[in-house]
Amino acid sequence: MIQKRGRRYRVQVKHRGIVVADRSFERRTDALVWEREQKQLILMGDFVPPSAGRVTVAQLAKTYLEARRDQVSVRAWESDESALRVHIVPALGHRPIGSVNRVHIERFLGTVASTRSVGTAARVRTTLRGLFDYAVRSRVIRDSPAAAVRLPRPDSGGRRGEFRPFTMDELLAVVEEQRQHAGAQADVTLFLGLTGLRFGELRGLRARDVTNVPYPAVVVARSLPQSGRTGKVIERTSTKSGRSRIVPLLSLALPLVKARVEGLGPDELLFPASQGGYLHAQNWRRAVRWNETTDGRRPHDLRHTAASLWIAAGVDIKTIAVWLGHSSTKLTLDTYGHLMGTDAERAAIERINRAFGHQSGTSPGQTSGRPLPLQTGEGI
Repeated sequence: MIQKRGRRYRVQVKHRGIVVADRSFERRTDALVWEREQKQLILMGDFVPPSAGRVTVAQLAKTYLEARRDQVSVRAWESDESALRVHIVPALGHRPIGSVNRVHIERFLGTVASTRSVGTAARVRTTLRGLFDYAVRSRVIRDSPAAAVRLPRPDSGGRRGEFRPFTMDELLAVVEEQRQHAGAQADVTLFLGLTGLRFGELRGLRARDVTNVPYPAVVVARSLPQSGRTGKVIERTSTKSGRSRIVPLLSLALPLVKARVEGLGPDELLFPASQGGYLHAQNWRRAVRWNETTDGRRPHDLRHTAASLWIAAGVDIKTIAVWLGHSSTKLTLDTYGHLMGTDAERAAIERINRAFGHQSGTSPGQTSGRPLPLQTGEGI
């Protein structure tokens, strides 16, 4: 129903005798178009009352977290809670959810990327998408303004890929230094740097997960993450991807695993805490003096180290994706593609080295920063 009020046209859309939408326009043509659109949405079952979008982002965030608590893992819930509390609610919490558009989100993520990092912006975007998808499912808004938002790429001078892998020489030097402080606890650093396991996957390894078929390897069948809020280890029966995988043991890792598995029962932990029980990341970092020995790197850079060493050895990207437990080869390429040189590039470097007598410092016999070959002889 359209009524003229002074110089404006007021539209009231009714559904089952109740006014569900009310809006004014300066032109009758615009009023007719809007009324037709709302009636069509009602017929299609896609109508969302404009009043529903008046709930604020902060109010919806609280409901979203309550609904999500029992739907996802503890770590995923804590990630969302942190993103909402630290970033999203302070910046957008006062806005009605229906007033937030794509421009608001792009500007907000640009600020996060420039003041924190692109990686942080990516995690915040994931939470934003979940929040607005929840708003759509709850009939608070019709479409999500966060669905097609791309990550900003500010000129922040940050390192590409947001990680710093060790070379093989650096890894061995760090492990040697850590052994002086923590003895066998330094095995964790070496093992992670050679296998690319996540810390929660290492924590869950048991003696029965060590195999010699089809080659010396560990079977990664579960991940036991640790709550960032309570420090409690979260029991799981599967990995992050939900699939188990086999990760080969390099010749440097093989003796380490042999020594640890000897005398253990099948269900005993391969990397327990020094006093028994599950290994906690904070205690391990403190024991090996991680911050003092690794030049500002993160423990997760050990996973990137393994991938980088495999790439340097010429392992194909599909195999690397399987060993890392990635959900797709695309994820592996997106993360490590910039580390992969083409055959043409390698041939060009070899020609330059030959032409200048290896004056660049790179020679065919130089093995620094490259992994040792896999051993497939007698195993465990």
